[in-house]
Parts: sequence; structure tokens; C-alpha cells
Amino acid sequence: MRTESIERVTLIFPGALGDFLLALPALRALRARHAPARLTTVVSAPLVSLARLAGVGDEVASLDAASSAWLFGGSVSPPWIRDRPTVYSWLGSGDPLARARVSQAARTARFFAIERGAGGEHAAVGYAHAVGAPAGLAELGKAGRLDAPPSPAADRIHAALRAPVLAIHPGAGADRKRWAAGGFIEVADWWRRRGGSVLELGGPAEAGQLLGDAFLARDLPLPDLAAALARAALYVGNDSGVSHLAGAVGAAGVVLFGPTPARRWGPLAGRLTALQALDADDPEGIPLAALPPALVVAACQRIVDTAGDARSPSPVDKGGPRY
Repeated sequence: MRTESIERVTLIFPGALGDFLLALPALRALRARHAPARLTTVVSAPLVSLARLAGVGDEVASLDAASSAWLFGGSVSPPWIRDRPTVYSWLGSGDPLARARVSQAARTARFFAIERGAGGEHAAVGYAHAVGAPAGLAELGKAGRLDAPPSPAADRIHAALRAPVLAIHPGAGADRKRWAAGGFIEVADWWRRRGGSVLELGGPAEAGQLLGDAFLARDLPLPDLAAALARAALYVGNDSGVSHLAGAVGAAGVVLFGPTPARRWGPLAGRLTALQALDADDPEGIPLAALPPALVVAACQRIVDTAGDARSPSPVDKGGPRY
């Protein structure tokens, strides 16, 4: 009796946390398109556990594994390129060596670029268009959601805090994308006056603790971070991968944008409002660091006042106010 071989498909995505979550609807569309296939998703090591949580493959492999050096001239090929898979890769579009190696080993290969720059459309729309997936913002928002997993670490964090909890992430990948420390402190003080407690989320890019009297959770694995964010009553953070994760698990809150436009880079899913400081390069603009805390507190207050209102517009749809 003959058995037909199962199609092999490999998705290679080298982007960081925010990139991955913006591309998640496109990756899920490819998973659905190749439903009968054995699909492997290859991401950077910090994203492996999150990619498993997102269900974008039967297997998830790390781009940081030793065998991945094959992409750049190594002699031993990784398991996910063997058996001549169909490959969709966001690695190689600008690297002739990696592109040639993948193309030679694959049955077919398509290459795409990680979304960068200003652009005229939301980055998630760009990812969806590239793979021929539906690109309406409402559909993408639904397809970009994540269910927060059970997490003993998140249980312990929230057990140590008095509800309601405000989660604050003051970090970002660049200084220009970070709001002033004093602004976060004022928001935290406002929340405490309301009777809540504050959870500060720190990552490798942040040194020390910004909010000295907050509960600090640093370098949580991404599934635990997702669970901690999902349980917070309110979230405030800069334009960062953590803010995208907060949106993906349904958090309500405010994300602060300076030099990057929220209409292109705003969190896709969830109930997050984007506040856009005018670009500091504009003669009439202000840098994000100068965004008045009173405006952020007012936005938080509106979210608290309308909590549970399913009619509230999504941040991508409304773009967020500009100051």
C-alpha cells in the first residue's frame, strides 16, 4: 500500500517581537493555506515560545541554533530545510547568499522584506498583502490576537499586587521612542490615588528600576509576560514589542508614539489607544519626551470610564490623537 508523502512547508521570520506580532495574521494565513502540510516556523530564539503559543506551525525552530549557520555558508543544513520544503522567507530578500542557499534546497521559495520605514499603509497590511492574505484592519486585528496561557509566574506577580493593576513598560528600542521618566511616574501616582497598584515591566534594554515603589518584573519569558499583561486593568507603554504583545492579549490602555507614526506601527489587536506626539523634526512639533503627562492621564481616564464598551474604536481605526 502506497502512502503519499506529507507536504513540508517552512516559514522563516527573523523579525523582533513587534515585527512578529504585526506579521502574525499573515503567518496564520499561510498556516491555513497549507493546512494538510507539516509546517515549521523558524524564528529567533527569544520568540520560539511565543510562536508555539501563537500556533503558527506544527514545529517551531530557532534561527539562533548552530545549524542555522548553513544559511550563511555553514556545511550542515538545518532539519527545517531538508526534504525540499515549500519556503516562505522574510530572510534573504536582501542577502544573495542566504537567498541562493534556500532557493536551491527548497521545492519552491518566496522571499519577502521585513516592513520598515514610513510607508503609506499599516505594517500588518503590508505583510498580509505580500502573501495574498485578506488585509482589512478588522480582520487583521482578529487574526492577530493571542490567548494568554496559564502562568504560575503571572499568578505570583498578581498575587503580590492589589487590584486593579496598572502595567507600565517604560522601555523602547531607541531613546527617541521613550517618554520621559517623569511622565510615567505621574501616571503611576494618579493610578495609586485611585486605589490601584503598579507593575513595572522591564527588559534587557532597561537598566535599573524607573518606578522605585512599583512591583518590578524583569525579563519574563514571553508567555509569562503575555499572561501578566492580560490580567492588568490598564496598560501604558511606549512604541515597543511589549506594547504589541499587550494589544495581542487584549489589554486596554495607551501606547505613546513619537518619531514613528501610529497609523503604520500601532498595535494591531486589543483595546489600546495610540497617543501621537508630533515629530520633533517638525518645526512646530514636540518630542515624545515632552508629551504632557496630563494628556496621558486624561486618555487613561477615558479608557477607565468606558471600560467594557465594545463600541470603542480600535487604535488602528482611529489613529489616535496627535499633540
